[in-house]
Amino acid sequence: MLYELANLSIHNLLRARSRLMMTAGGVMIGTAAVVLLIALTIGLQTAAESSIGNSASITQITLASSFRRDSTSPTLDMDAVEELAAIPNVAAVIPELSLSGFVEIRAGDLRGSAQIYGIYPGTVPYLGVTAASGSLSLDNNDPYAAIVGGSVASSFVDRSAETFQSTTVDLATTSIDVRLYTQGSSNYRKVPLTINAILNTGTSQDSALYLPMQTVIQLSEKMTGNSIDTSTMTFNRIIVVASSRETAAEVTDAITALGYNATGAGSSLSELNSFFGTLRVILGAVGGVAMLIAAFGVANTMTMAILERTHEIGLMKAIGATDRAIMTVFLTEAGMVGLLGGATGLAISYGLQTIANQVMSNSSFTFLSVDISQTGSGLIAIPNELALFAVLLATCIGIAAGTYPALRAARMTTVLALKAD
Repeated sequence: MLYELANLSIHNLLRARSRLMMTAGGVMIGTAAVVLLIALTIGLQTAAESSIGNSASITQITLASSFRRDSTSPTLDMDAVEELAAIPNVAAVIPELSLSGFVEIRAGDLRGSAQIYGIYPGTVPYLGVTAASGSLSLDNNDPYAAIVGGSVASSFVDRSAETFQSTTVDLATTSIDVRLYTQGSSNYRKVPLTINAILNTGTSQDSALYLPMQTVIQLSEKMTGNSIDTSTMTFNRIIVVASSRETAAEVTDAITALGYNATGAGSSLSELNSFFGTLRVILGAVGGVAMLIAAFGVANTMTMAILERTHEIGLMKAIGATDRAIMTVFLTEAGMVGLLGGATGLAISYGLQTIANQVMSNSSFTFLSVDISQTGSGLIAIPNELALFAVLLATCIGIAAGTYPALRAARMTTVLALKAD
C-alpha cells in the first residue's frame, strides 16, 4: 500500500518537473537558511564557552572570606561547609585554609613563591585539576608531601644575580624546602617538602601549593604562636563543586540566597547560554520567514496540480476512491516536495559548513579571543539533532501547505469533476 502510494505520488510530481524543482528549491533555500543560521549560533556558543574555561572550572563556585558582602554575611567556617554541602546538586565542598605570614620556598640558592593552602586530603579528587606528573594525592600520614601548581616551577629567581631573571626548576628532581618565618622575627623554621604531583598550567591553581589541612594548621600555630580551634576556625576560601555544568547556575543562586558572595564561571555560562538561546530564536525566525515563503510556493503548486487534474480526480472517485484516499495522495505529494527540498537544503548546508570552517581554519578566525579552529566544532556546527529537525520541519511544512488543496480535491463532487476539461 505504502509503496504504491509513494510510486503514484512520485509519478504525479514528475509530470511537471520544472514546477517541482522550483517549488522544492524554495523549501531548499528555507531549510538551508534555518540550518546555517542556527548552526552558526551553536559554533559561536561553543567558542564562547571555550573562552570561559574547562568543564571543571565551570562547575566550581568560589566563596572567599575577603569578599564578604558586609559584617552580616555568613562566616566561612565548618558550619558554612555543612550548610553548603546540604544544597541540592552539590557534588563536593572544598574548604581551603591559607598559610598566613611570610613564607619562602627554596631550591638551593634559588627562591620561589607560591600560595600555600591546606585542604582535606579527601577533597583532592574534586579540585578538577590534572597532573602533568606525579600522583594527585595528599595524606595526613605524610604531612609534608605537596601538590604544586604548574607555574610554581618557573617562579624561582637568584637574588644574588646582577640581573633579575626567573629560573625554572625541575621540582620532580630538585630538593625543595619551605622557610616559615616567625611573626615579628627574622627566625624561621625550615620544612623539607616532597612533591607528590605537579599540576598542568592554565588553571586558577597555577601558583598554589597544597598541603594536608592538619599540616597547615600546625604550621600556622608555630608561626603565630597561637593555637587554632578547628571547630571555629575560618577558612580563607571555600570551593563548591556543582554536580554538573547545567546545575552550576542553580547552585550559585542557592548559595547567594544564603547570604554568601559567590563567584564562578557557572553564572557566566548561564548568561552566555541565555544570550545565545535568544539569538538562536531570532536567527531561526529569520530562516523561518524563508520557510513560510516556501510554504506558499508548495500551496500554490498543489493548487495548480489539482486544477489541472480535476478530471482525473473525478475518474478516481467514479471507480470508488474515497475522499480520504484522494486527500492522502495529495498530502503525500506535498510531503514529498517538502522532503526533497529539506534533504537538498541540508546537503547544501553541510557543503557550506565544510567550506566556511575550512576558510576560517586557514585564516585563524577568533571569537572572544578563542581560535575557532581549536574549538573542535568550527564556526558552523550542525549537530545530528538539528539536521533531523530540519528535514522533519521541511516535510511537515510541505504537508501543512498542501492540506487546503488536498481538502479541496477530496471535497470535489464526482459529476462536476468529470465535466471538467
